[in-house]
Amino acid sequence: MREIIGELKSHPLALFADFRRLFLGRVISAVGDKFFSIAIAWWVLSEAGDKSKFHLGLIMAVNVLPVVLFGPLLGTLSDRSNKRAVMLGADAARAGLVLLLGLLLWSGRLNLYWLYAICFLISGFGPLFESAVAASILKLTSPEKMPQAVAADASVLQLSNVVGSALGSVLMAAAGVAGAFMFNAAGYASSFAAVWGIKTKLDPEERTESSFIAEFKEGLAYTFGNRPLLSLILTFAAFNFFVSPILILIPMIVKFKLAASVTWLAIFETFFAGGSAALAAYLSFREARGSIYRWLFASVLLVGLSFGGLYFATDKYLICGVLFLGGAALGGGNTLAITLFQSTVPDEMKGRFFSVLTTLAYAVMPLAFMTNGLLAEKFSVNFCLAMNGAATLALSFVVLLVPRIKSEKA
Repeated sequence: MREIIGELKSHPLALFADFRRLFLGRVISAVGDKFFSIAIAWWVLSEAGDKSKFHLGLIMAVNVLPVVLFGPLLGTLSDRSNKRAVMLGADAARAGLVLLLGLLLWSGRLNLYWLYAICFLISGFGPLFESAVAASILKLTSPEKMPQAVAADASVLQLSNVVGSALGSVLMAAAGVAGAFMFNAAGYASSFAAVWGIKTKLDPEERTESSFIAEFKEGLAYTFGNRPLLSLILTFAAFNFFVSPILILIPMIVKFKLAASVTWLAIFETFFAGGSAALAAYLSFREARGSIYRWLFASVLLVGLSFGGLYFATDKYLICGVLFLGGAALGGGNTLAITLFQSTVPDEMKGRFFSVLTTLAYAVMPLAFMTNGLLAEKFSVNFCLAMNGAATLALSFVVLLVPRIKSEKA
């Protein structure tokens, strides 16, 4: 018992008040994001008619397109700016845009075109906020506690997804899709308040005078000139092409394979997020031993096997178990990779590096969403599960072949 209490007291969330503030704000905001994503998916599948699968894929593509188009530029802006100010600006803009979307739905004027346009704008502030967070973690904690802090930060999305998914169907039943949008706007406002309370100085690193374009090019040169880093990033981009469609396949499984209600969508999302949260939370207290690359191989392999399980499973409770295991594998792999990058990339380069990382990883997602939407329309949801599962299993072995980052002990 004393050992557990000691571990809790030495956890980054207990030691660093400003990191705790950022964590709390991100949790509340991400819970709203989950309500938002469930509401969007169900509204599109219910209102878009015969082409609903395609439109779901398209709206998900629109949500990641700004990351691809603007990510590196916004990362450079983050590196040159006060990180606290960047996060405050991004939260304020997203709160206003989500509020507008909710008002349009409440007034009966929301259509697919408005949805595409506003979702694009909301997503445009995401990489700006996330690159500022990635560049702030070390400043808000310490070098010794950085790996656990990264794992804790990585668990934000998963923990919030658990709460958001579990309560999503309840909220939609009580307040409808518009209510979910309003809650998301309130979540961004809460994140704004939490970030406002951060007292640590998050000014940009001291640097020689250089232009925005020069620093932008410097960030690209660092990432593309480091072969081990680039190899791992490109591997994860390929992995993302076949794994990210789970975001649209889970709603399709509920709506078309099982013919179930939105309640089961919330349950499935809860189990998937619960697996990710459980492993990410565990890693925030424990340090992975052995080669991170071998752990990454195991996580990618298990994600591929989980797709196979979803292909064969027809029992709702079995699907819950498969999603939990798949989520755990995905969450663990993401946490380990980010920890490796955080310990390798220089502080003055982190905003630019993580924006390039996010851009390359997300660049494949619009095509992945649209491709799976079309294939699900033409063939079936099961066809998409089988294709993505087989490709992910093959990619797991690629992880063992990529060049090692120097700081990584094989």
